Amino acid sequence: MKEITEYYAKSANSQGHRETVKEHLQKVSVLARKYGEPFGLGDAAGLAGQVHDFGKYSRAFQDVLRGTQTGIDHAVGGACYLEGCCRKSIGRAFPVIEAVNGHHDGLLSYEAIKGELHAIISGKAGQNPNTGKTPAIVSSSQLKEANDAFRADFPGFRPPSPGSLPAPPSGDPESMLYTRMLFSCLVDADYTASAINDDESYADRAEDDRFDPQALLDKLHTYREDIRKRSTADESLNKYRDIVFEQCGKMGDEPEGLYTLTAPTGTGKTLALLNFALHHCLKHGKTRIIIVLPFLTLAEQNAAVYSEIIPKLLIDHSQSELPEDARELAARWSAPFIITTSVRFFESLFSNRPTACRKLHNIANSVVVFDEAQSLPANLASATVCAVNELCRRYHTTMVFSTATQPDFSALKNTEWNPREIVPQNAEMFKALRRVNVEWRLESDIPLGTVAEEMSRLDSVCAVVNLRRHAREIADILYESCPEETVFFLTTDMCPAHRSSQVESIKYRLAHGLPCRVVATQCIEAGVDLDFGVMYRALAPLDSIVQAAGRCNRNGRDAQGRVVVFCPDDEKYPDNWYKQAAIKVREMRPADAGFSIHDPETIREYYRLLFDGASDKEELKKAIEERSFIKTAEQYRLISGEGAKVIVPYPAQRKRFERTAKQLREHGVTKALLKEAAPITVNCFDKALETYAEEIPFARRGAGPVCEKSNIFLIRPQYEDVYTPQFGLRFAQKEQFDCIF
Repeated sequence: MKEITEYYAKSANSQGHRETVKEHLQKVSVLARKYGEPFGLGDAAGLAGQVHDFGKYSRAFQDVLRGTQTGIDHAVGGACYLEGCCRKSIGRAFPVIEAVNGHHDGLLSYEAIKGELHAIISGKAGQNPNTGKTPAIVSSSQLKEANDAFRADFPGFRPPSPGSLPAPPSGDPESMLYTRMLFSCLVDADYTASAINDDESYADRAEDDRFDPQALLDKLHTYREDIRKRSTADESLNKYRDIVFEQCGKMGDEPEGLYTLTAPTGTGKTLALLNFALHHCLKHGKTRIIIVLPFLTLAEQNAAVYSEIIPKLLIDHSQSELPEDARELAARWSAPFIITTSVRFFESLFSNRPTACRKLHNIANSVVVFDEAQSLPANLASATVCAVNELCRRYHTTMVFSTATQPDFSALKNTEWNPREIVPQNAEMFKALRRVNVEWRLESDIPLGTVAEEMSRLDSVCAVVNLRRHAREIADILYESCPEETVFFLTTDMCPAHRSSQVESIKYRLAHGLPCRVVATQCIEAGVDLDFGVMYRALAPLDSIVQAAGRCNRNGRDAQGRVVVFCPDDEKYPDNWYKQAAIKVREMRPADAGFSIHDPETIREYYRLLFDGASDKEELKKAIEERSFIKTAEQYRLISGEGAKVIVPYPAQRKRFERTAKQLREHGVTKALLKEAAPITVNCFDKALETYAEEIPFARRGAGPVCEKSNIFLIRPQYEDVYTPQFGLRFAQKEQFDCIF
């Protein structure tokens, strides 16, 4: 058998260079160590980087590069090597083994893979049951051959001694996060090193650490002062906005850890939180600010404010107009200022996939702000809070949960929740800034026609309901009874560009005192700066009711706004958790004296009742107890399903639609085309979709097969009228719910 004189990691790049395994391992080890050092995992991450592609020191993998073999799993080779090297320190080394084994196909627990590792060492290995691939190394002789090649490249390599690696945390959720952090360092280093091999200039673009908190603080104060001068809000509201802003700056100088900001809607929390974060970065040398918002649309809206202060603001999985490098910085959270969504942030913390976990190490030594924090479902909350606490304790992260309706997670079973409140004397503020009276109509169901008829007599009014079809029913009546230009409809049946245009039109009419009647689902509740005289809200969780009330008399121009909470006939809810929370509001008898949505104690009591003794769902708890990364990722879902993505012919972006549609039909789905189409994309759960739209296959890769199940749809030319300027995507459909996150 011909002796292998040089082991290669990859095929030749565009310049004809063939990177050796040694070169690649060196690069990845250096980068992984760098990524892990801020939280004490530099040595462990560096070790993972040095051996992760050990399996490429094999004839089987070299045959893959020659094109004579396929279906080879090289990752298990590195895990097997560590298993042999670290038998005396396995209690500390197993997270490194997990990270190395999973760096291509996803995380598996040590217990799930150790049998295969021992089979390789004893020469009894077969096909990997987890990946369906054949290990690159399948016998002890092949393992020895690979070891000889590895030691020839790295003669100074020494296996870790029993005490040289840090001890993983003892708890299951904590130890799994520990593995994910190591995994993140390794995967990001591996991807980055590969990109540098393809393009050396990538090294200069891979990181963006230019961050001057003091300069940004100066810009923030200038911007806020300008806003203050132009404000039409009453002086009482401006006084409390000043208090919140100044207190956030003061508390930003306090020690790192877990914080809450509990303040009424309209008190300028968005800018105040930035004041806290910048002060905290300046005081503690934090390298990054991550803003987490409940909706992507809200992220895009808040970006308009932040971009006035932050020069290079990046939104995770958005901004298709930006260069690829900037989009990658956003996806990796490798920029000084990142905006992402709750779903993206939390589900990544519990993921098993390389692409989702790649960014996690960048949470360390950051300030993470949950602006408009929504109540987490009780059946996910304990695991979530555990992860939050661990990020604060072990990874030098400061977390801030900001909302007018602060969840009290201490009522959960076996859950530690001890944040510091930024504005502890907030009861007076809530009382002083009471800008609405709430009318509770819960004794009997209210026909939607009644709501529409009442709205038609008002000039500044909004109705927020839980179902899209309820929103359409009310809007239909209003379009018939009121001038069309005075009626607006807002749901996620509309693409982001359409919703943004509607919001701007609504703002204009409200600002100029023109009649404005809006019907919406929950997508309007969080962070959208609108100010109505009257608000109707279908019965919902208390935090949703408070959020809706925050869009009524927001700037305090009237003595009191009017909020009507009603129970529609034929009411249903997005999911069981949402239903339980709404029922809990009804059970608290809100019409009775003493109940007030403006009283923080009422909010705390609501959460105590909602969370009382609750714990995570059994499937999630079992998955964590089994240390199953795959099952945990499956069970930890803030959204049960994302539906199909439908690219729609929104008239105001007709050219974008035609250009994207042509490219999709000719070439198939690509990442770049999806980003280009993001402003005109709608999520749809309707089974009738395939009647009106065609599924576009993924773009063909090389000679591989075309995958027809992309879940990306394009409205057929003959049915383009199903997307209307009034309602967005509208065709015969069954029940649809807006996501509550």
